[in-house]
Amino acid sequence: MNKGKIKILPEAVANRIAAGEVVSRPESVVKELIENSIDAYATEITLIIKEAGKSLIQVIDNGIGMEKEDAIICFQRHSTSKIFDFNDLENIKTLGFRGEALASICSVSQIELKTKTENSEIGTYVRIEGNDIKEVSEISMEKGTNIAVKNLFYNTPARRNFLKSNQTEFKHIYDTFIRFAISYPEIHFIFYNNESIIFDLKPSDIMERLSEIFTEEEINNLIPVENFNPIISLSGYISKPSFVKKTRDNQFIFLNRRYIINKNINYAIYNSYEHLIEKGNYPSYFIFIDIDPTKVDVNVHPSKLEVKFEEESAIFNFVRTAVKNALKEQDLIFDIGFDNKVDTAEKTDKIIHRIPDRKTNLQKRFRIIDFEEETTSNKEPFEVSFDNETETQISADEQSKIFEHKNKTEAEQFTVWQLHNKYIVCQTETGLMIIDQHAAHERILYEKAYEMLNSKASFSQQLLIPIKIKLSKIDYQIALFLKDELKNLGFNFSIIDNETLELHGVPSDVKTGEENKILQELIEQYKEYELKLNLEKRDNLAKSFACKGAIKSGDKLSQQEMLNLIDSLFSTSTPYVCPHGRPTILRINIEEIDKRFNRT
Repeated sequence: MNKGKIKILPEAVANRIAAGEVVSRPESVVKELIENSIDAYATEITLIIKEAGKSLIQVIDNGIGMEKEDAIICFQRHSTSKIFDFNDLENIKTLGFRGEALASICSVSQIELKTKTENSEIGTYVRIEGNDIKEVSEISMEKGTNIAVKNLFYNTPARRNFLKSNQTEFKHIYDTFIRFAISYPEIHFIFYNNESIIFDLKPSDIMERLSEIFTEEEINNLIPVENFNPIISLSGYISKPSFVKKTRDNQFIFLNRRYIINKNINYAIYNSYEHLIEKGNYPSYFIFIDIDPTKVDVNVHPSKLEVKFEEESAIFNFVRTAVKNALKEQDLIFDIGFDNKVDTAEKTDKIIHRIPDRKTNLQKRFRIIDFEEETTSNKEPFEVSFDNETETQISADEQSKIFEHKNKTEAEQFTVWQLHNKYIVCQTETGLMIIDQHAAHERILYEKAYEMLNSKASFSQQLLIPIKIKLSKIDYQIALFLKDELKNLGFNFSIIDNETLELHGVPSDVKTGEENKILQELIEQYKEYELKLNLEKRDNLAKSFACKGAIKSGDKLSQQEMLNLIDSLFSTSTPYVCPHGRPTILRINIEEIDKRFNRT
């Protein structure tokens, strides 16, 4: 009779296999040990590492400690004081709960544990090597737990060889340490690396704690964010759109004070910035979410970094709303000094020119005419009323004179000029404002195009003579794919034969003589954005049209064209950046100019 081939692995082998999921590098040990200290209600936690944790990881806390029996059994698999039955898994309020960490750690290292409870007269010392208990004795110590993990992976050399350089492993440990420090600012955290102190973070509030970890520039560019409802609450900080990075290093999400990784929430935050930042740049954020534990599953993976929400879409909308509202409350004009630093202003630099109400139409806009009467000393604004009873009594000639007077007065009252046919320079109450004419017009055209695409209302300027356009095969297919959207945008065309369109109408913003060029460039730009940015169809089309239809750098503008551009820009919802995230406006304060002329 043949013996069976399936066998139950020895516990020591099973523990080493399980350790691979929990302990992948020194940082994993740091994470598990600090979590245990926090769950033990410690108010002071000290982390000591040597050789980036390869030779020593030691965590000392003043938590509740353990009795002798618990100190021995805690190293066995599935031993935990955090949960007792299946129902507890649906209401987890502690950082640890699986009962796997200590067993996994001791299976691949040498451990010394010292612990004592407040009510015990004497403490307990336990020494373990590879799951084998070598010594248990009594010691004298203060309340708390002191656990030292030595020679990590000493008995699994292949895994030790896969560890990265000390610098890389230290960076992982550093990142994990500051996550705990941020999430628990009321705890005193201390961090030693090779006997050099890295952090000594006294108990504080969240902003003070962030100030101790990050630079002053990073802290000064944070915006508070919050949102609440009976089930979930959100608070924290996000960076201003002008202060972004090329990496995602400073992005922290905490769920019930547990650091998590969640692509849905990350995207909700990034999406909230919309066009305020360019692709490839990333905002910083420190987001704290508190939610009913029954609405989320943290038991997805042994690392406990991934979670699943009961209502993913609701979480996405909740976070996105919070971040968007926080950004809306900020005045995001870009400030520039002669030190080449770009920053956002805290309040609007009031422009002398009156900004029209974007909700009014052209007729209503000119019901109040602002200009200075030369014969009055108080220079009160002159008002012309077009009420329902008198509006029809004003002749076309009179209206023309009013419009002419309006335009002349605006030009006199609002000092503007064009610099190198690229920028519009305006005098403001506090200095100079410089507007990138192309970026500004892009913003105007983008919002107009996007509104038309969403409303599905077609506004087209009909051509007296239709234009035939021959397209490549791929461009022709794209044109067919976008036919409805192009029509909503104002491009009316019919199909003559394969690859040939007959254009009958174009958007009013398209210059005469450029109809063919704009449509083909629009399709070309759409392809590029689709390949690089993976944009939603309408957003892609609106951005493509804005990019190709906007005033170009080098186009000369009249005084009135500049004024119209400024009016239209400040009538948009986001006037301070173009659809791609570049600034449309820079400002130089008079103090900067005075400083350069030694007038301060």
